[in-house]
Formats: sequence, C-alpha cells, structure tokens
Amino acid sequence: MRRIDTTRIITRMIYRVALLLAATVLLFGCTTTEFESWEGRNSVVEGRNGTRKVVDGMDVWTYGDPPRRFQVLGIIQDDRPGGLIPMARLKHDIVAKARQSGSDAVILVSSASQLQGYYTAASASAYGYGNYASGFGTSTTVPITRRTSTYVVIKYL
Repeated sequence: MRRIDTTRIITRMIYRVALLLAATVLLFGCTTTEFESWEGRNSVVEGRNGTRKVVDGMDVWTYGDPPRRFQVLGIIQDDRPGGLIPMARLKHDIVAKARQSGSDAVILVSSASQLQGYYTAASASAYGYGNYASGFGTSTTVPITRRTSTYVVIKYL
C-alpha cells in the first residue's frame, strides 16, 4: 500500500492559499478617498435635522443634515474593499480628508456595496493503514465586496 505524504500536501495547500490571498489583496486592496471642490452660487444651505456621530472630533451626519446654516465645500468619494479592516478605517479616512479642506463636518449622502466574487479555501487529508482508513476535509467561502460611499463636506456658518 502506498503511503500518502500529508505534510507535503498541507505545505502545497498553504502555498496555494497564500498565493491566492496575495493576489486578492493586490486586486481588491486598493482604497481611494478623493475630494472634489463644490462650485456654484447656492453653496449655503439651511439644514433641518439629522443624526450625527463624532469621529476624531468631527461631526459625521449619517441621516439628514445639521439643524443650522452651513456652506458646502465639496464632495468626498470613497471606494474600498468591504472587508472588516478597510471598513473599520472608513470614517477616520473620510474625516482626515475633510480636515484637509478646512471642513467642520461631513454628511453621508450615499453608500453602496457590490459583490465582486467569492474566495474559497479548502484542504483535505487521508490516511490508510491495513484495514483502517480515515480522512478529514474542510473548506470556507468568503464573499469579496467593494464599498462606495459619498459624503458632502461642509463648513458651519
């Protein structure tokens, strides 16, 4: 009976998973946060009401707008992977970009998620000896998404 070299199989599987993970990071790991200045006559707005969170000392209006007058300075568009780590940095990155333009706050205008594909990893091993044989296998599948968000950058008056 031929003996199966499980160490070699597991090592090859680890290299394949690492290569696929590296390719996934290169293809989907790009994050862009861009500011575009607002041009026009009606850039001063009287807000009504909304909800806000304070992130790094700046107001982030998530529903509605601030209940006061403000001037629109521009728009921030953000595009990033939908994973746990990139999404944890989203509002911090938005606030940092808004501060560069002299902003007091930002207003969330839209947020969308798009499914890019799936990542699947699997491994299996088997062992046989005489009249006895055993095997074990496992796999996992994770969705790969992109998140696009748009924020209005404002200055309180």
